[in-house]
Amino acid sequence: MVWLPLFLLLLSFAGVLHTYVTYPAYVRWAAARRCKEPSPDPAPTEWPTVHLIMAVHNEESVLAEKLRSLAALEYAGPLHFHLCSDRSTDGTDRMLRAFAHAHTDSVHTYFNARRMGKPATVNRVVADLPGTGVYVLTDASVLLTAGVVTELVEPMLRNDRIGVVDARMVHTGITDHGISRFEDSYINREVAIKLAESCLWQAMVGPFGGCWAIRAEAFSPVPDNFLVDDFYLCMAAYEAGWMGVSNERAVVFEGVGQRLADEFRRKRRIGAGNWQNLLRFRHLWWPPWRDPLAFAFFSHKVLRWITPLLLLLGGLSYVAVILLSGNYWATALFVVLCGAILLAVVTEPLLLRLGIPCTRVRALRYFLAMNLALLLGFFRFLKGIKSNVWQPSHRHQDPGSLRNTR
Repeated sequence: MVWLPLFLLLLSFAGVLHTYVTYPAYVRWAAARRCKEPSPDPAPTEWPTVHLIMAVHNEESVLAEKLRSLAALEYAGPLHFHLCSDRSTDGTDRMLRAFAHAHTDSVHTYFNARRMGKPATVNRVVADLPGTGVYVLTDASVLLTAGVVTELVEPMLRNDRIGVVDARMVHTGITDHGISRFEDSYINREVAIKLAESCLWQAMVGPFGGCWAIRAEAFSPVPDNFLVDDFYLCMAAYEAGWMGVSNERAVVFEGVGQRLADEFRRKRRIGAGNWQNLLRFRHLWWPPWRDPLAFAFFSHKVLRWITPLLLLLGGLSYVAVILLSGNYWATALFVVLCGAILLAVVTEPLLLRLGIPCTRVRALRYFLAMNLALLLGFFRFLKGIKSNVWQPSHRHQDPGSLRNTR
């Protein structure tokens, strides 16, 4: 009887190990061996029209620097800005109107009469656009380098099957306090995985969302209640036969998350949206051995999203093994693991206040908190998602980050 919980325990452990260790190591190793830097192509003589779309809600604290980065963009083709406020109540609307007044030929502003949420806002803007060219979607908290639009469009000109291109996110404002170093480490790891998926299969699994491009022909309206619109749009493009890559030369900057409470709220919301996309596009990842996209989707995202459930299953299975076998060493290891979890949850804030270095304890607390957020997101998904309105994250930029790249 002990074999069933032991099997479930090993299965849970294998799933977590694969998504966090085995798969990232494999794709980076394979990319290093197989992928070479492409030879430079002649500069294009014609550049497609680009429509840059930004939906905002109460972004006054970061919007001024964002608008300056938009004004400094350099692109050889036609570039139009479509800026929409989702019923902002601070100075956001005033700042958008001032920017539009200063750039009357290229800036179009929209002001929602009621809260609609980001996906519905983007759908509204795209409905008024021609179905040709390239759409660049960006967030107010992300600062763009001057050439980022060019770098996002360029892979589409080299390969007419590429419909999605993601930028490379670089964090600013990293400190030794809070969770910023763990957030930065996580994003850097994700960047490396997406770059490897891009060069191996031209199927990076979802853009970061802060700044990315999609062909107009590949765009599909996002369902009204979907929370993670960028992932939906990317997978819908793959479903239609397009490919997607991450371009490491398309650099953008974003202030790193500092407060655990803010990132917990954000990842809980993302966790609920993940399940919407997991079920909507289940035919793209199951069976996982069908094609490279299915393997990448399952390994990189599906197992990552269900890690909280795997941890619960593994924990319950381990307790069952102890009860059924009565093994002393299994019991001792269980006590040690529970003690480590309690140490991370309870004592890390105290150690931090006392000035005692606690990097490993803080890392364990961060891992547990983010997976708890995903688990709560799963429960929110089960209850039903009726609204996708959002609140801006507290990711303020280091003001010198963009200037230092010029």
